[in-house]
Amino acid sequence: MKRSSYRLTVRGYELDSFGHVNNSVYLQYAETAMWNFFKVSGLLDVIVEEGLFPVILESKQRYMHELHMLDEVRIDSEMKCSGGIVSYKHNIINSNTGLTACRVTGKLAYVDRERIICDIPEAVKKYLECDSDEDN
Repeated sequence: MKRSSYRLTVRGYELDSFGHVNNSVYLQYAETAMWNFFKVSGLLDVIVEEGLFPVILESKQRYMHELHMLDEVRIDSEMKCSGGIVSYKHNIINSNTGLTACRVTGKLAYVDRERIICDIPEAVKKYLECDSDEDN
């Protein structure tokens, strides 16, 4: 399992009519953290080289505390391989309060240009299965 952290600030256009972050924005935060994970780990180069694309198979959100405009947010992510899929968990945390605002969990697979599910690239498997204490 590998871990990563990503930071952002809540922007005004992400709010709903109650002044909270809109529910769909949490998924955008999680996806942004996932792409950042791929980029900083070097895995993005691997999957682009192999002509593969990560595709989310399932996603589940649990909302716990609201986020508001200009809140500083930290997204702690974990990814691991299991079988032919990658499981992920993103904890979206309000850095100002330390409270977890939302937890997003799910699974993804890799598909090729013909949209056929492929094996997880060996370099990705090796990286995610490594028990190193080094985080991104």
